Amino acid sequence: MHTSISSGLAQAPVLGELELAPWSVGDDPTTEGRLALPISAASGSPNTLVYLEIDPGKRIAPHTHTADEVFVVLEGEGIVTAGDEQWEASTGAIAVAPAFARHSWENTGSEMLKLVGFFGANVLINEFDEPVAPFGVARFVTPIGG
Repeated sequence: MHTSISSGLAQAPVLGELELAPWSVGDDPTTEGRLALPISAASGSPNTLVYLEIDPGKRIAPHTHTADEVFVVLEGEGIVTAGDEQWEASTGAIAVAPAFARHSWENTGSEMLKLVGFFGANVLINEFDEPVAPFGVARFVTPIGG
């Protein structure tokens, strides 16, 4: 027997359907991509999930967070750097950037690099060397205004 689900239930976010915001860091044209924050304090969660897309030849500039970040590579390949460690990572790989460790990603493949990053904290301070568009500042709280 099947029971119907009330149409009043909220729908879980679907990665391929998220509205992505473009981002860039400083004046460096290689540091750009698209992101979404489908789970955060803004959505009522004590955790944060960021979804990132980075085109071939582009990268996420070195930065830090006030919480550990666990990454999962959904598609593509690249190099992740966390502190003094560096790994090649492709679809299905998992990497960790400890709290306060400078870390970055570089898309070294020919396809889009798609990542999810998980944080177990509801207020994160993110710090880059240069301002991040569209936020206009190098240091900001996630979620913005949180």
